Amino acid sequence: MARPVGQGEQTKKRIVEKAKVIFERKGYAATSMEDIREYSQISKGSIYYHFKSKEELFLYTVEKASESWRMEWEKEANQLATATEKLYLLARFYASDMQNPISKIVPEYMGSENIEEMVKEKLIHLVQPEYDVFYEIINEGLRNQEFVSNKKAEDISHILYSTLTGMSITQFLGYDEEKFYLLYQNAIEIFLNGIKN
Repeated sequence: MARPVGQGEQTKKRIVEKAKVIFERKGYAATSMEDIREYSQISKGSIYYHFKSKEELFLYTVEKASESWRMEWEKEANQLATATEKLYLLARFYASDMQNPISKIVPEYMGSENIEEMVKEKLIHLVQPEYDVFYEIINEGLRNQEFVSNKKAEDISHILYSTLTGMSITQFLGYDEEKFYLLYQNAIEIFLNGIKN
């Protein structure tokens, strides 16, 4: 008997939701497909039908989280008039995103010794839309002469992206969410002092 239309997609969505919880709880390396099966109450056969490996499931989970981040970002950023305001919004997004456990797992996964180059490229492709947000803001600020710099927009964007993503290490210093946000806000202020017109 054939499955009702849409049931396969519902199962896939449920697998991803449950896998995300387990990845967040245990990290990438410590999570097994059996953990996901047990928590989701979905058969291993069904899980493997949708995802050939834990790695594929993890990358799909990251992709969905990235899409969600970008949609939420665009919804809020479209209400702002200046690139400076968007940078402060970015600080808030990053501060709250670092409270999101899935964001903490990506560096663990990237540092994995046996990760194939092709998979690293796929993960980089998955976070590209996030980097593009930085580039768009910097480019907008330079174009509108809100920012002034003799450096290329691409270089400035890489510096800011590396700064904000690198600050995730401060999560281990025990900051609460408010202090974490202030830290990101301060980073934007310091950055703006270097490029503000």
